[in-house]
Amino acid sequence: MALENENMQGLVLFSHINRLGSLSAAAQLLGISRSSVSKQLAALERKIGSRLFNRTTRKIVLTDVGRQVLKEAHKVELALQTIEHISEDSQSEIAGSLKVSCVSAQGRVHLVPLLAQFLKRYPKVHVNLQLDDRFVDMIAENIDISIRVGYLPDSTLIARQLGNLSGVLCASPEYLKNSPPLNKPSDLVNHRCLFYRNSKMTMDDWSFSSDKGEESVAVSGPLTINDPGALVSAAVEHAGVLITDRGLLGDTMRDGRLVPVLAGYQVVGGLPMYVVYPEREFIPAKNRALIDFLLAEMPAAIQGG
Repeated sequence: MALENENMQGLVLFSHINRLGSLSAAAQLLGISRSSVSKQLAALERKIGSRLFNRTTRKIVLTDVGRQVLKEAHKVELALQTIEHISEDSQSEIAGSLKVSCVSAQGRVHLVPLLAQFLKRYPKVHVNLQLDDRFVDMIAENIDISIRVGYLPDSTLIARQLGNLSGVLCASPEYLKNSPPLNKPSDLVNHRCLFYRNSKMTMDDWSFSSDKGEESVAVSGPLTINDPGALVSAAVEHAGVLITDRGLLGDTMRDGRLVPVLAGYQVVGGLPMYVVYPEREFIPAKNRALIDFLLAEMPAAIQGG
């Protein structure tokens, strides 16, 4: 089968449908109608002479022929990406659009100021920043670069560590005045503790170090939130004791709305922050520029430097 332009487009479309699990999702990703996706898939199946998916009302499953064709579709995708990247890298100037994702709290506090500097340095680059606390599928959503916090699952993505967020234990003076003594980590079991929780993780195991060694405490409290910035707001309103990224505290410690607790102890286990991007033989110049910029500038930013 000689691959004409429409056949190459059909193979790429077929790969998107398989990756996303539905014709509707592929249509939304590509910005075309579902009927157009259906027609292109049907045309590719006619050209090949076999069905590529077995379809039900709930899901689509690759046929045996579909599995074989998918291998070739991936080769076509890679070839087209390589051609695109060769073209981009042949340009001497850094220009074009970048789609970037980041967790919301750290994105607002740490990433946005750095992006402002980056865009001043490279005025022909346009960044579309997506702040989102859910797990983002970079391939399916066409994300060029993602900034992620916490330990990463194994994947084919490239991850380079930017540093570790610096944790601090704090509470409002009013909360401490009306609560039991808090002189050592084990006292936290008698306190209302504020901590991060989402569908995948609960950060209720707090660790501290001192000249006496390391100590961990399983904490509890009446309020858990999946937004670190909202946790800071709750602590300011005297809801409990909090461990958070020092960079998210803003002026709350400077103006006395929050105060540090357990001065003789250090919070252990600051979460790592990574810049993540798809594995590619050719990385576009604009992508490489932002990756290198973040590797150079983010470590000082997250340490308050």
